[in-house]
Amino acid sequence: MNAVTLFCAIAAVVLLPVSCGRYLERSLGSPSIDGDTVTFRVKVPSARTVQLAGDWPRNNWARGDAEGGEILVGLMEKAADAGVWELAVHLGPGRYRYRFVVNEAEWLLDPENPRVIDDGRGGKANLLIVP
Repeated sequence: MNAVTLFCAIAAVVLLPVSCGRYLERSLGSPSIDGDTVTFRVKVPSARTVQLAGDWPRNNWARGDAEGGEILVGLMEKAADAGVWELAVHLGPGRYRYRFVVNEAEWLLDPENPRVIDDGRGGKANLLIVP
């Protein structure tokens, strides 16, 4: 084995786990699907509130069911992990659009989901496909 080959082999053994470890550390795995339960996570350490807003009937872009009189629809809970907010939702098979609302004012795309589409209202939303 020549010196260049040896160097490349050592570099691969050292750098691959480091780069994968950094990716796994950053990844929140959002959204994760387990049967009909979809768990959304987003890291916003400075937020006072984070809501999940989507186009399924019970959420209606965080407005909920008008007759129900709900407030703060899709309110997420702050997990023990530094600034990670989480909410599990039951959704049937289909295609759904969603975003997060931070402090009841700022709309935020899911940084963990690369699927971004038109939200139907002139903006962008993440796409979720539940099999």
